[in-house]
Formats: sequence, C-alpha cells, structure tokens
Amino acid sequence: MVALVGALGLVGGLGTQAYWTDAATVSGATITSGSLDLEVESQDSYTWTALSISDLAPGESTAESLTISNAGTTPFTVSIASEVSASSEAMRTAVLATVRSGGAASTVSATYPREEECAGTTTTYGPAALPVAPTPVLGPSDPIAPGGSLTFCVLLALDAAAGNPTQSQTYAPSFQVTATQAVP
Repeated sequence: MVALVGALGLVGGLGTQAYWTDAATVSGATITSGSLDLEVESQDSYTWTALSISDLAPGESTAESLTISNAGTTPFTVSIASEVSASSEAMRTAVLATVRSGGAASTVSATYPREEECAGTTTTYGPAALPVAPTPVLGPSDPIAPGGSLTFCVLLALDAAAGNPTQSQTYAPSFQVTATQAVP
C-alpha cells in the first residue's frame, strides 16, 4: 500500500510542476525602397543645342556626345529611340545619322567643308536616315550601376549627293532615352 501511495505521489507531482516562459519583441527593421533616376548631362531634362549647326552643305557633318548617368540606387539599362522632323522628305533622307555607344565627338575640320566625327566602341545605328516615327538607335545597354554612366555619340552628315531640294531646309532630330531596371 505504501508503494501505491508513493507511486500516486510521483504521478501527481508531475502534473503540478511549473515551467517558466519569457518573450522578447524584435523590432527596428526598416525597409526603404530604392530609386531609378536617369540623368542626361547631369540633368533630368536636357535640350541638345550642341548638335545644332547652321548652313550645312552637302558633304559636311556635325557630331556631339551625350553622357547618361545613373543618379539612383538601382542598376538600369538604357535604350534610345530617335525620330526626326524635317521640312522636306528630301532633307530627312539626305541627312545620315550614325549612333555610337561609348563614343566621343571630335572636330576634323572647322572650316569648309566642316567635318566632325564620332569615335566609339560600337556603332548601334547607321549611317542611315532617321525615320519620322520613334526607332531604336541604341540599346538596351549593359547595366549601368548607381553612380555609373554611359556616353554615346551622334553624327549627322548631309549626304554629299544631296540635291537642290535640300537647300534652306530644316532638320530636327529628337532622342528619347529610357532607363529600365536591370534584371538581376
């Protein structure tokens, strides 16, 4: 009988034991989104007057470089589309455009016949006439890291065979630069 009372005492004692518990709060984590910020020549909007030239004659050319920068925190690729507005179809087709990635413009001759050129690692468009509707001329580029940049050069040359219908005409190219988040 004593054994039975002792056994019941052991079982009963197991049910009344206490276990301690504690809890802690983990906080302080903050998530902040990054940014995608494309700049052209360190600006959000850029008017490219340096590519302009007056009194361009057949066989002459103008060239200029632009630097695209990643001012954000997210890597991106760049694509560029171009279109042109011209006062005549003859002028639109007589101006041949060449786009080079990594290019730098330089002057070969500042007097008649004026000639400029684009040195560059890769020709991405041309020489060809720019269309009236947006057409890709560069890209997508390799990813540009935050703080990084890409330079491209545009050469516009009035064809040496341009005829009389191109006299006193205007030509206004535009370039739409688009940054797209790089795919990891």
